[in-house]
Amino acid sequence: MDASNILKFKLPRYDELPDIDLYIEQVINYIDGIFAPLEIDEKGRTLTPYMVNNYVKQGIVPQTVKKKYSKQHIAYLIIVYIAKQIFSIDEIGKMIEIQTKTFDIETAYNYMCDETEIILHSVFSQKAIPRDTAKTNSQQRFFVRDPIIAFAHKLYTQKLLDEYCVK
Repeated sequence: MDASNILKFKLPRYDELPDIDLYIEQVINYIDGIFAPLEIDEKGRTLTPYMVNNYVKQGIVPQTVKKKYSKQHIAYLIIVYIAKQIFSIDEIGKMIEIQTKTFDIETAYNYMCDETEIILHSVFSQKAIPRDTAKTNSQQRFFVRDPIIAFAHKLYTQKLLDEYCVK
């Protein structure tokens, strides 16, 4: 299995997300570009307008202003995208609710980015997953870290299946 793209995978940090508000298609293209190196979906789409609108309607992602998506919306959508590989939208909503009571979105998002990169690298290089990077002993960090560990192992297993089940 060629894991070179995954070993180099980087998520944009909160201050690197677009500073201008985007329309839904721009958001989808932006997020598709972020996750393209992971090759999760062979169709190349990570999100659809319907999915994004549904997340907003369910309160998982904050309401938009004039149908435009801010840096905060994009951070939420990236978090949801990773978590939805493992959990239901209801479960994700509960985890986000717990996180937002404990941390601001920038802190939670950047922690998620750090942990995603560390965990993906560890799983795909078959090394032990190091201790987390949190500067707090708060149990809420497990609502970020554990889904990422599950996501990384699921992605690794899917890549193995792709390799062994060549059509």
